[in-house]
Amino acid sequence: MKNLNYLLVLPAMLVCQTLFAQNSHLTISEQYPSQGQPISVTYDPVGTKLDGKQDIKATVYYVDGKKNPAADIELKLEGKLLKGYLTISVAAKGFFFKIHKDTMVDNNNGKGYFYMVYNEKQPIQGAYASEALFYMGMGNAFAKVPADKAQVLKLYKQEIATFPESEKEYGMGYYRALSMSTDQEDMALLKDKVGELKNSNNEKDMTMAVSILTMQKKKPEADSLLAMIKRRYPDGNVTKNEIINNILREKDVKKQDSLYQAFLHKFPENALDQPGSIYELIRRQLVLGYLKINDIASCEKYIALINDKTMLFQTLNSVAWQEAEKGENLEMAERLSKQSVDIVNALVSNPVVGSYMTPEQAKSNIQGFTYMVGDTYAYILYKEGKYDEALKVQKPLYDKQITKGGGPVTLHYAQIVMAGKDYAQAKEVAETAMKSPGASDEWEAMLKECYIKINGSDKGYDQYIASLQKLNDERIQKQRQKLQEEFNKEEENVKKEAANTVVDFSKDMINTPAPAFTLKGMDGKVVSLNDLKGKTVVVDFWATWCGPCKMSFPGMQMAVNKYKDDPNVVFLFVDTWETGNDYVSQVKKFITNNIYTFHVLMDEKNADGKQGKVVSAFDVSGIPTKFIIDKNGNIRFKYTGYSGSSVKVYSEVINMIELASNPYVATVK
Repeated sequence: MKNLNYLLVLPAMLVCQTLFAQNSHLTISEQYPSQGQPISVTYDPVGTKLDGKQDIKATVYYVDGKKNPAADIELKLEGKLLKGYLTISVAAKGFFFKIHKDTMVDNNNGKGYFYMVYNEKQPIQGAYASEALFYMGMGNAFAKVPADKAQVLKLYKQEIATFPESEKEYGMGYYRALSMSTDQEDMALLKDKVGELKNSNNEKDMTMAVSILTMQKKKPEADSLLAMIKRRYPDGNVTKNEIINNILREKDVKKQDSLYQAFLHKFPENALDQPGSIYELIRRQLVLGYLKINDIASCEKYIALINDKTMLFQTLNSVAWQEAEKGENLEMAERLSKQSVDIVNALVSNPVVGSYMTPEQAKSNIQGFTYMVGDTYAYILYKEGKYDEALKVQKPLYDKQITKGGGPVTLHYAQIVMAGKDYAQAKEVAETAMKSPGASDEWEAMLKECYIKINGSDKGYDQYIASLQKLNDERIQKQRQKLQEEFNKEEENVKKEAANTVVDFSKDMINTPAPAFTLKGMDGKVVSLNDLKGKTVVVDFWATWCGPCKMSFPGMQMAVNKYKDDPNVVFLFVDTWETGNDYVSQVKKFITNNIYTFHVLMDEKNADGKQGKVVSAFDVSGIPTKFIIDKNGNIRFKYTGYSGSSVKVYSEVINMIELASNPYVATVK
């Protein structure tokens, strides 16, 4: 009878354990998962945004503060549920899941699927902090889980209370969370912490105090403390970083080299600095700097000193491509380009797996570079007149492309084929490329040349190209209709999700005069920033080659739609840093084919002939970068990069617009 009672109780215990270990639609087999433990994961998509979807994928991300590995989980259907297995990383302090179908992610209604790691049924040191990191932004970056600053602070407080020694390791995150709080006790606590750090005899502690003061916009106090640190620790990290920044900012490569040699003498490089160190970054800058002044010997000297293969191939490819575009030093360009191809091929066989990256992602990422370096190598061979060799390199790249659009690989393949006098093949490639939404006008010129070579004259060409264009217009129109329908559905979801997303940017407000500019739009009309005084202006710097820029555009279009009937809010999308001679038509095609209703302005060229006059005036170092300018012509927000989702982009932009448009807030800040 005793055994029977036990059997009756056992199922109830198992159910209880499963309930403790579940997180809404996702369940793990252990209530207290531990490091190195094999567990199973079960997912029920019913009632989620993935309900009814096929081929649902799962990825687990481990948070350990160092390597932060990730792994794909094979999900198999068991009845109506999906089940998979994994072994928790031996160093993990917490882990979370991304459950998705293509770009659609189940974020558990904004809460995510995060689990802490335990030891003897107690969270291990770092477990609460790892969850804090998840809600600080990591969850948004990988699993579309919005940041939650209240939860972040709560978790950091729990971490420090449970493990006081954790403050040394997780202090900066904890202090950042405190600085975002408006609670009087939190503000007083942070003030005490800053006092402790300022009076420390440790440079790292004092530097942390500088960071906190900077976050609090207490610049005079931060500058004073920074000066004290430099006096007290003349050979410390602050001094070292200041020298590094001076080296990286120096525009004259010979002066930059001289500064670097002095830096090496003061701070010798050691094995701990490899690979991927600041020393490597400086050497890569010197390579490109010497290339600009055509000092090939110095350029190759520093190439030989670069040890980080994962970054070296990009430098080699950049040098080789610049020479190929100019048609100069082609023998050297070929040699360097071949090295970059060999490095990438070796990395494809043995990819370097980074943080929060699965081995499959690492391999896929490096395989993407095979097109870039291979295309450069083939183009150089083509420029040297080695058409047969060029074709052997380029044709496999062209054949492997999923779509035969009008990109560089396709264009260079067509040029190589034409150079070999295979005009029929070149014509076929050009016809296919012209169907691509982003195809440039040079494809039509190539198509006409092929037509004449094949037919002996241009007789009938006008009718031929008109017929081809008509078919393309009909196909593109259908694509636009489908794209609009998909966008409308996404916009509805984004607005619903954004309504539940609280974003507070008030602490990030600045107040500096915006540089005046006057630029022409794609329509040829002139726009002056001075003429927009009295309005809130959003200036978005972007380029057609910039992936993050384009990923942010759906969210930006939603923001544009929100304010389309508000005469006091203006959006200006400044296209900049384009290359080639035909970039204006490429910009027009990109905007038109993607049904964006943006007011696009074209940045002017600098003295060096490169597009970038206004973007330089705004001191932009990377794109996309957005500026929110108030009615008085002052920049209130500077916002760089892509936030990871349309929801984030939309929420951030409209919140910043509302803050910049509020006269009271603008006056106070």
